[in-house]
Amino acid sequence: MAKKAKILAVILIFGCVLIFPVIAETEWTRIDLQNIYIEHLREEGYLPTVDVDGDIQFKVSGDNYFIIIDEKDLQFFQIYMGFSLGAISFEDAVAAANHANRRSKVAKITISPSAVSGVNGAYAPAGGIASITIELLLNDPREFKPVFARALSLIRNAESIFRNNLREMP
Repeated sequence: MAKKAKILAVILIFGCVLIFPVIAETEWTRIDLQNIYIEHLREEGYLPTVDVDGDIQFKVSGDNYFIIIDEKDLQFFQIYMGFSLGAISFEDAVAAANHANRRSKVAKITISPSAVSGVNGAYAPAGGIASITIELLLNDPREFKPVFARALSLIRNAESIFRNNLREMP
C-alpha cells in the first residue's frame, strides 16, 4: 500500500511539473481576448461589437458599455461606461462622485471636465463627463464570467447612488 502511495505521489509531482508550465506559458492575443468576451456576451443575450480601439462594446438598458482590453496586463479586467453630465456643474458632479465612490463596492466614478467627450461625441459644456468603471484582477482572463453580471449590477448601483445624490443637492 505504501508503494502505491509513493508511485501516485511521483505521478502527481511529475504531472504538475509538466502541466503548470504549459498553463503559465499561455499567450493571449487581443483577438483571443475579444473572442472570449464576445462569446460570453452573446451567451448572455447581448449584441457585442468591437470598437475602433479593439475593445468590446455592448448595450445595457440603452447605455453603451465597454470591456477594455489590455493585452499587456492579462490579469486586469475593466468594464467602462460613461455619460455626459449636461448642465450639471463640475463641482456638484465631483461631490456626487465622491459620495457614490464611498458607498459603492468595486465601482468607481470619475468626472472629466473636458468639453468634448468620447461618449458618442457628445458635447458637455458644463459638468463634463462621468465615467464609471469596474476594475478587477483575475488569474485568467476567462475568470470574468462568474462575476460579470455582478460587475454590471455594481456599475448600475454606483450610477444610481451618483444620480440620487445629484437630485438631493440644493
